Amino acid sequence: MNSGQAHGCGTAVIAFLMGLAAAGHAAAADCPAAPPAVRDIKAMGYYSDAAKSVIDPAKFKANRALTAPLDDYAKRLAALSDAYLAPGDAAAGACALAWLDGWAQGAALLGRMERVNNDQPDYLRQWTHAGAAIAYLKVRPAASAAQRARIEAWLKAVAASSLAYWDDPRKSRNNHYSWTGVGVMATALASGDAALLDRARAIYRHGVDEIQDDGALPLEMARGARAFHYHNYALDPLVLMAEMARRRGEDWYGYREGQIDRLAARVADGYADPSWFAAHARTPQAPEDSKPTGETGWVEFYRLRAPHPERFAALHAAGPFDDPRAGGDLTLMADRGLFDAK
Repeated sequence: MNSGQAHGCGTAVIAFLMGLAAAGHAAAADCPAAPPAVRDIKAMGYYSDAAKSVIDPAKFKANRALTAPLDDYAKRLAALSDAYLAPGDAAAGACALAWLDGWAQGAALLGRMERVNNDQPDYLRQWTHAGAAIAYLKVRPAASAAQRARIEAWLKAVAASSLAYWDDPRKSRNNHYSWTGVGVMATALASGDAALLDRARAIYRHGVDEIQDDGALPLEMARGARAFHYHNYALDPLVLMAEMARRRGEDWYGYREGQIDRLAARVADGYADPSWFAAHARTPQAPEDSKPTGETGWVEFYRLRAPHPERFAALHAAGPFDDPRAGGDLTLMADRGLFDAK
């Protein structure tokens, strides 16, 4: 799909969704109203050096203020969908669906991308889309037919907009390209869209094709003091896409004879000793990246598929892992087999 086609598709779906806005929806009595749909996204980059490895505190704070509505929505939606998945809280599931439906009817994420100094708004759209789409996979069994129609049409419109961003060949297809693939893949699973599945597969293969024999990713190695961090961050969406493929009975982990294992092993070893990254990036690695965070939640899935699972035992022990941009509690999702073949 070229950018003109994506724009036309997105515009048509926006018109469709806006026409449904007056229909309203029922929510559980104890469910707070969804926050107003964020259509236009304004955000800014916050690194101060060419390698994008040193955070400018003032810019970081300013960006967080701009993105708080999206971050808060993703966090609450993830928590609601986790509550539905864990103890089977029907009210939480209904509330999550009401929040998804509210943003679908408000055509969230489909407005202007207001760039200050880089493409951060586009990144916010892809992350929010990924989190929302995975949350929807968790609660979809409880959705009505009308909710499914509205929410899936919205997720597909956001996917089209995110993919159109990559029609520009000047864009560097680093970890952000893979994160776009997470939302596209989850949307493909939810809606049964074969074309989106093909796009997600191509994105995944591109990411794995970038992995060198030593487990390095050249574009992420160029991040200087945060090279290790961005290898971990680039691995996360690849594992999520491969895991979602299992829901269709497909083995993406085996692509290129399991090349993804080289990156996973490199990252796991990096947590134990970052000196390899320091040597290859030619600078010490940021100490704040030495401990696993929610973005290391890929390990909860990967350790179950790895040819040498013992290599990932220490990382697993550092859990549980929660990341709203990846849909919520990854430890819970792995435990409940969210992406197992249905």
